[in-house]
Amino acid sequence: MNITGVMIQYYVACKRELWFFANQINMNYDNEDINIGKLIHEKSYSRESKDVNLGEVAFDFVRKGKNSTIFEVKKSSRLEEPVRYQLYYYLWYVKQLGKEMKGVIVYPKEKKREELELTPEIEARIEWIIEDIKKIVSMPLPPPVKVMPYCKRCTYYELCMV
Repeated sequence: MNITGVMIQYYVACKRELWFFANQINMNYDNEDINIGKLIHEKSYSRESKDVNLGEVAFDFVRKGKNSTIFEVKKSSRLEEPVRYQLYYYLWYVKQLGKEMKGVIVYPKEKKREELELTPEIEARIEWIIEDIKKIVSMPLPPPVKVMPYCKRCTYYELCMV
């Protein structure tokens, strides 16, 4: 099974959303929040080569050099912890390929950035998350609803709350 950064983010935010996504139950991707996020991604850091693919993962952009860095560009910091784990996964993934990198999450609209580094504790957590994702997505039914503050803005909201 291919694990993506988005799956890691969904796992931390909502295991039910992860299950829907991984089982190809796609909802309204013409969502205003998604469109704004795409626009921010396109317009921000326009001089960078974007959408860098490396095996099973794709980063927003990478700056190479003495301290090579993976960047994730996000619309808002509302889902800080899930986004952190998405980037931690990318850092873990490249480490498995023999390359150590730093990570930066940028929130252009908020003029905010956060630098991340992989630690042994986070590596162990990522490996545990990967195994748990495999279990969750293979379940015959999605996990039960767990109402969170950001549910109303989720593209799966109507499906979950039925």
